[in-house]
Amino acid sequence: MEQSELQRTARLVEMNRERFHEVQERIEQVINVLGEHDVTATILETLSKKNHDAEMKMHVSIGAGVTLTCQHPGGGEGTTIVDLGSGIFAERTWSDAAALTRERMEELGSLLENLQSQSQQLETTITALAQTFTAAAEAQPKIEEAIVDEEPTPSPEATDTQKSKRRRGGMFGNELTLDD
Repeated sequence: MEQSELQRTARLVEMNRERFHEVQERIEQVINVLGEHDVTATILETLSKKNHDAEMKMHVSIGAGVTLTCQHPGGGEGTTIVDLGSGIFAERTWSDAAALTRERMEELGSLLENLQSQSQQLETTITALAQTFTAAAEAQPKIEEAIVDEEPTPSPEATDTQKSKRRRGGMFGNELTLDD
């Protein structure tokens, strides 16, 4: 394999490794979002199964250590605001919001499977390219050694004639010296 081909293979390995790391980051992000959706759906399902005729009090964390106190007066299932996508929000019952969250989890699950499949394909590609590169790189010095071994070694007579043909530069440029 030529040097340019080795460099191309090395670039392909590096590009695929970068893509692999990007896919791994995306997988982690999707797993985190799935976890958030699971917690949300579980809370909404629990709320929707409570006795709706009784008054309920709850605390909702809004981040940065701040919690809001909420009350549901009873007399029916409570509602929540749900992001439907594209910046559109709607008021839905707790059970509807839980169902919507579970649907999103299914979509995220298929996205996760797709990303994991991409990750496995990239890993296989990287392994194959790396093995090709390693084999070619190990064969490269052997080829160079064979070329060096095939070159004839100069005879002592040829060395003497090469030395005598060569002019030595003197202290002041190309002037002749006593050695010439």
